[in-house]
This record gives sequence, C-alpha cells and structure tokens, in this order.
Amino acid sequence: MVAAAWSCASASIPPGGPETYDPPKVLRARPDTNAVNVRAGGVTYSFDKVVSERPVGAADLGALFLISPSHGAPNVSWRRTTISVSPKGGFRPNTTYRVRMLSGLADLEGNVDSTGSVIVFSTGATIARGNLRGIVFDWMAEKVAPQAFIEAFPLPTDRDSTRYIAQADSMGRFDLGNVPAGRYVLRASVDQNKNRYLDPRELYDTMTVTLADSLRREILTFVHDTIGAGIQTVTIVDSLTLRVQMDRALDTTFVIDTTHFTLRAKDSTLVRIARALSRRADDARREDSLRTKAIQDSVQKAAKADSAKADSAKGDTARAPPPPPPPPPPRRAPPRPRRRAAPSPRRPGVRWTRSSRACRGATRPGRSRHPSRAFRPRSTRSSCAWRRRCSRRPATDCGRSTCARCSSARERASASSTPPSPERRPTRPRRTPRAPGAT
Repeated sequence: MVAAAWSCASASIPPGGPETYDPPKVLRARPDTNAVNVRAGGVTYSFDKVVSERPVGAADLGALFLISPSHGAPNVSWRRTTISVSPKGGFRPNTTYRVRMLSGLADLEGNVDSTGSVIVFSTGATIARGNLRGIVFDWMAEKVAPQAFIEAFPLPTDRDSTRYIAQADSMGRFDLGNVPAGRYVLRASVDQNKNRYLDPRELYDTMTVTLADSLRREILTFVHDTIGAGIQTVTIVDSLTLRVQMDRALDTTFVIDTTHFTLRAKDSTLVRIARALSRRADDARREDSLRTKAIQDSVQKAAKADSAKADSAKGDTARAPPPPPPPPPPRRAPPRPRRRAAPSPRRPGVRWTRSSRACRGATRPGRSRHPSRAFRPRSTRSSCAWRRRCSRRPATDCGRSTCARCSSARERASASSTPPSPERRPTRPRRTPRAPGAT
C-alpha cells in the first residue's frame, strides 16, 4: 500500500475515441421501406454510434416518432445504438404504415440530427398511395402555423378508430401520405403542449374531404367556443368612422352589413349607419382610395406641367426679340509709319531735313502727300559737365569730346582751315554817363 501511494503517475491515452462532430446516422432499418406482407412486431433502427435518451426539442424519444395510422402514443425501446418503435396494440393486418422519425435525435456529444427519416411498408400485399397536402394558418394572427398537428379520421368514426397523423413544417405545410381512398374528417390544430391531443382553448379547424388519389386544402385554425362573439372595444378612427373589435372570431361565411349594428346619440336618437365592413374589406377600400387619389394627382400634375410648358413656349414665341444684325466685318488697323534709321549719327548743331513720299492717311484713303521736316539736333544736359562754362565763354574750348558745342566749333574751324583766334574773353563796352539835361 505504501509503495502504491508513492508511485509516480504515467502518461497514457485517455479512454474513448476522438471527438466527432457528425450527427448519428441510420445504418439499417427493419423492415425495409416499401416492404409488403410485413410480420414484424415493430420498427428497429440501428445507428452508427450511441444515441442519447434525451433528444433536443422533445420531452422523450417517443415524441420524435410518428406512426400513421395509430391509436395513441407509440412504444419506444432504447438500447445504446438501437431504437425500436411499435404502435399501441401492434400492427394491424392489411394496413399501410408510415413511420417518420423527426429531427432532434442526438448522440452523447450533443451532435443533433436535423433531417430525420421516413419508412413506408405494408402488412398486406399493396401499399396505399393517397396523399392529403395543404397548409395551416393561424387565422387570428394572419400567419402560418408552424409545426401544426394534422389528423385524418376515416368515416364513419368511433371512439377506437385509427387516425392518420402528420406534422407540418416550419412554413405550415403538411403532407399526409399513404392514406387509402375514402371519406375523412381532416383536422389541423396548433398543439401548444406537444401532447398530440386537442385541448381546450387550442386553435383548430376541421373539414370533411373525399380522397380518391390526392387533394390539397388550406386550413384556418382558431379558438372554437360555444359563446357567440361580442363587442370588446370601440375606437374612433375619424369624425365619421368607428372601429369595433370583437372578442371572438367571426364565421368566414358571415356577411357583415348595417342590419347587425345600431348607433344611438346622447339623446338616444338613432344615427343612420352608412356602411359596415370587415377590417380586411375596409383596409382594401382605403388602399384602393389612396391608389386612385395618387393616380389622379399624378395625372393632374402631368397635365399642369404640359400646360405650363405650352404656355411658356407660346409666350416665348410672341415676345421673342428680333435677331440681332450680323456683326460688321473687322477693319484692319492702319499701318504704322515706318521709321528709317539715319545712315550716320546726327551731329548736334547741324540742320537736318527728313521727307517721306506717298504716305496715305487712314481718314481720307486714296490721297497721298510728300511731307518734309527740317530739324536741328540738340545736345543733352548730361553731354557736358562744362555747359555753364561753355555758355559763358563761347570762344573757349572746354577740351572735352562729349561737348556738342565745342565739337561743332572744332569742325567749323577745321573746315575753314584758318587757325583759331586765341582764346580771349570778350570785353563788354562801358556806357558813358550822360550829363544832366542832355537828350
């Protein structure tokens, strides 16, 4: 014992197989589908893995199987990978059976089967081929009744008569197949407690049908009651309309008119009722009125737009100004007088004459002139810094080459070939004073 207590733990593979995510699959079902002359006591399903005794979405395994026809809840036997199902009282001879396994069967790891399966066989020599199809509605809620419970009772019926059963899908559609031809009472109910029996205050409806091969019906379920419908609430819709809510559904064949209602004023005088309609008929009338008004408004709007467009076109035609005259052709700009450069620099102080020939003016075309102009260039102020000296002493040469006056004097002197007189400042003659009284 001490050695066992002090021994070390060793790593080993955990018991069981690897984790799987596939739902349980049916390997074999006995009897086989479409089999005839079956003498078995029940239907046995064999799965590829161990299935759980607690299905998903159902109280027990018996709620996952539908045996049609039957007399009550089926008998279910579970043994790990095998499930056996049999109807109450066993299979009847010469009867076609349809066994349906609903979705919700799970394995021990929680993988749920979402498809189910169907097996059809017969204890006689033939298999019935009749079908009852249709859709179930919750009439008061104005929607489909999902998972509605469908039953078909053969006529005449008795307390221990068999019933053909089926369950609608999530869209309220049902298919009650392999039913023999004959007359049946077809009933659809919204089984709220999932006990597959009709309980008080549950929505249901019945109808009598005659099946030859196949047929289709729509069933409107509602709460059936022995008490007649009464007024629950009265709502003022507008100044001329009242909405009356009944506490129970009315018969679909009942025609609503003004004779079923009376309206009294405060002083107990009768007020005439112009019209009485069901809610569906009133909603349809309002929609038609709104649609008609929308169409009329659209037509009037289009007519106004067309009229305004035509008036605008007419007014534009009557008041349109005359088209502007075409613009005059562009006139060419008069040519500018050409300037000719002098052949040599113009010397200041020398007289020059400029003349032009055949000059045509822009104001009086066709006539030309031969103008001429005489001019003498002048020296600028900046040509000689001794301008004041030159103006005071015109006979004196400043000695600078930039002086225009001195340069002219030099040229004249060189042209006369006479030596220039010595530079001398001219003297101003003196005025002799006059004697007093002289004239």
